Amino acid sequence: MRSKVANRILEETPEEIRIFVRQYTDIVIRINQILQEKGYTQKDLAEKMNKRPSEINKWLKGNHNLTLKTIAKLEAELGEPIIYTSSDLFPRKPKKKAG
Repeated sequence: MRSKVANRILEETPEEIRIFVRQYTDIVIRINQILQEKGYTQKDLAEKMNKRPSEINKWLKGNHNLTLKTIAKLEAELGEPIIYTSSDLFPRKPKKKAG
């Protein structure tokens, strides 16, 4: 059961902020899941990506706005998808050649 204050805060929070928080949380959970499955630490990931461990920590604590480029680098280093797009679910078929 939520308090009146919590309900008021939720009601006043713009929808795009709620969506952002949900998506960021999903991404961080997925990255941590991959790290755990592979037996990597945040320090291991930092070394693989040539980053400071403190930067990786900021990414995984929500103190940094992850760009699509950063997510792509993470996927490349981890060898696993972090986010799924429609092209992952429905791969494009090659166009047929005329003739």
